Amino acid sequence: MKIKISTLSEGRHFYNFEIPASEVDLSTEFKENLKVGVQLEKTKNHLVITSNIEIKHNSQCDRCLKNFEQILTTQYNMLYVYDIEHKDEYNEDVVTVIPKEVDIIDITRDVKEYSLLAVPLKNVCRGECEGLCTHCGKDLNIEKCECETNSIDPRWLELKRIIKN
Repeated sequence: MKIKISTLSEGRHFYNFEIPASEVDLSTEFKENLKVGVQLEKTKNHLVITSNIEIKHNSQCDRCLKNFEQILTTQYNMLYVYDIEHKDEYNEDVVTVIPKEVDIIDITRDVKEYSLLAVPLKNVCRGECEGLCTHCGKDLNIEKCECETNSIDPRWLELKRIIKN
């Protein structure tokens, strides 16, 4: 996803990209097309890019282990500054210093990284998913099991005795 900046006038410019996830080098867990909306604001001294990303992701529920599809959305901002003489003064994590002669900005790597960061650490197919029984392994969303759930972890028995006293 490349944006030609050399011919842009100062002000806001809007772009929409829709490309296969494979073109951004994302794994097969990411499905269909990646949708990226970009707002680019150009001034004499810098560029600010705000991108909104939407992509479908094949996930596995951490509670019931069923596969499901979720739509991931994320947003990120990037600042590009035309100030090569003072490039050492900028924090590289926040600001990218570019020469005035730069013709094209490629946002593909940033889109890939932020798409990967959008995947939640805990994937749950639905908020009320009851998951699997820890004893027999039955899917509690489909059927209830007969396992005893009142058992106490033996490591906590001493604490229970302390509380009673």
